[in-house]
Amino acid sequence: MRRWPLLTILLAAAGGIASPARAVDWNGCQSPTAAISIAACTDIIASDGQSQREKAAAYRNRGLAYDGEGDHERAIADYTSSIQLKPDFADAYNSRGYAYSEKGDLDNAIADYTQAIGYKPDLILALDNRGLAYESRGLHDLAIADYTKAIGYQPGNAWIYDYRGTAYDNKGAHDRAIADYTKAIKLDPKFAVAYNDRSLVYEAKGEHDKALADLNMAIALKPDYHDAYMQRGMISVNKGSFEQGAFDYGKAAELRPADPYPYKGRGDAYYDMKLYAKAVEDFSKALELKPDYAYAAYDRGLAYAALGLKDKALQDMRMAARLIPAGDAFNAYALTEIAKLEAAPAAVPAAPAPVPQDGTRVALVIGNSSYRSVGLLPNPAKDAELVGAALRNAGVGDVTVVHDLDHDGMIAALRAFARKADQADWAMIYYAGHGMEMDGKNYLIPVDARLESDRDVADETVSLDRMMSAIEGAHRLKLVVLDACRNNPFASQMKMTSAARAIDRGLSRVEPASATLVVYAAKEGTTAQDGNRGDSPFALAFAKRIVEPGVEINKVFRFVTRDVLSDTGNQQEPFVYGSLPPDDFIFVPAK
Repeated sequence: MRRWPLLTILLAAAGGIASPARAVDWNGCQSPTAAISIAACTDIIASDGQSQREKAAAYRNRGLAYDGEGDHERAIADYTSSIQLKPDFADAYNSRGYAYSEKGDLDNAIADYTQAIGYKPDLILALDNRGLAYESRGLHDLAIADYTKAIGYQPGNAWIYDYRGTAYDNKGAHDRAIADYTKAIKLDPKFAVAYNDRSLVYEAKGEHDKALADLNMAIALKPDYHDAYMQRGMISVNKGSFEQGAFDYGKAAELRPADPYPYKGRGDAYYDMKLYAKAVEDFSKALELKPDYAYAAYDRGLAYAALGLKDKALQDMRMAARLIPAGDAFNAYALTEIAKLEAAPAAVPAAPAPVPQDGTRVALVIGNSSYRSVGLLPNPAKDAELVGAALRNAGVGDVTVVHDLDHDGMIAALRAFARKADQADWAMIYYAGHGMEMDGKNYLIPVDARLESDRDVADETVSLDRMMSAIEGAHRLKLVVLDACRNNPFASQMKMTSAARAIDRGLSRVEPASATLVVYAAKEGTTAQDGNRGDSPFALAFAKRIVEPGVEINKVFRFVTRDVLSDTGNQQEPFVYGSLPPDDFIFVPAK
């Protein structure tokens, strides 16, 4: 899981190798674009009048370009030509070592790095690269010695502390690893990689909360950090926070759609949530990307068995038993499952779930957590997954869960949902994230909002009125639930251009039209709590109550209000605005 962006560094450093003395295209030869560099360097190599030193630099630069293209054989040939022309060329030895390392030839790589260091003892790249090669051989003490030398030359380089931290971690010296990662973070407080790497050590030590805190920071600093989402997903599932795990693995899958592992992870989370059909979808995607993925086959077999699909479960378990080595415990597990399935009677297809008398029901669930201009808001992502799963379990046939929407993304989601709502009997929107009230109007805040001035509100937020318009076409029930009554972190930074304009706490009161309910996590003018259990008190209560059979919707929210008041020591009171016709609206029919 290490990241060693050394080739990029090498390319950036290439410009200082030669001092051109002829009218040749040295800028092109040093270009980061491989095709340009190769063509220009080739011209220099073939031209008359260039010194051996200059041609050595051209060979080395062309080698870097070939390396960048993944053509390590040609790169090695060019580095060798460079060294023949300039035998003490430390950078060329280092570059050739890198190419050997990429090919898996660690003996030649280490030999070249050692030559580079012999000619230029303070060549940080060679020390770092040799440290990595030693690490690959399990020679942790030698790697640590190289990183320590590099730190002596560049004590302000955060990356080297991160590298040494990993070497200490691999050696089992967890406390020393944490100390190095912490030093790297002190040198560079926005060093997302160091936060992620420190989280791995905290998790290995069983300090799960510290690991999660570091992963939250890594993701806040680097919202496209695939590895951090994968690690947070794993920890969340292990802790029983399956909705958060499903969200994190889903983000990892978005970032690397061709990677089978996040689909497998999310499938496991769905399985633990008893969403077996969705688990099968993800395990199938993982197997599509990696057909010999034995553990995905095993887990899909379990999901098929839970769905009563005996033949498909047997097929997957037999595949898993073939692929998993005999000494692996999961091979024995697969054989046990096969025996159980073969002995079980044919499954009787389950009766279809009762179709609610209220007809077609659709829901849009939005969780905005990763705000770019203010701090991370951790709960909405988890709350959205929790509520989305509860709505599905309550029989809502079409539930769309989306996360971290910018302004354009929120408008696009509302526009697409409006088309569904126009054809539905029930249309529901749940929003968790930041919201605000200004001049008596309510606004939901996308993750890309900056809100430097009160004038920005209309342009950078989405009004509650716009959200209400997305559901107005529903035939019988329109419901908006806003878990957005938190403290507004933008208020303190916004420049107010009008003395008459006011921003108050929480959200302001609304008066929706008939057959419409708007539910606030905290009544107008007050703020909601995030709680300390991973989900907000309101989301927990809402998800719990909507799946209870036979409870009419007005009573659902009376129960939610009671639960939240109890959970927060009477400090937070949800509130329902609007009214419904005399019909009963029930999420789950009575058994």
